[in-house]
Amino acid sequence: MLRIDIRLDNGDATLALAGKCNGTSLGELRRAIERVRRSHKRVVIDLSEVTLLDKPSLQFLAAQTREDVTLTNCPEYIQPWIYREPSQ
Repeated sequence: MLRIDIRLDNGDATLALAGKCNGTSLGELRRAIERVRRSHKRVVIDLSEVTLLDKPSLQFLAAQTREDVTLTNCPEYIQPWIYREPSQ
């Protein structure tokens, strides 16, 4: 299960993810990102409490980084996977 906490700070909105980020939770994450974008906030995703990241989630996050989303507190072993993911 994935928990998404939204923190607003000046022009940024941080989506703090906690738990398992898998294909079944991507719809919820996509909706949260869209809500934040509608409020004209810069989107930051905090991965510090993510315990599992499957391939569809990895692909989704990689695509989001190309769309203007910033990842923060991304575990070092995940960063190369995200940046190696080809553009869809």
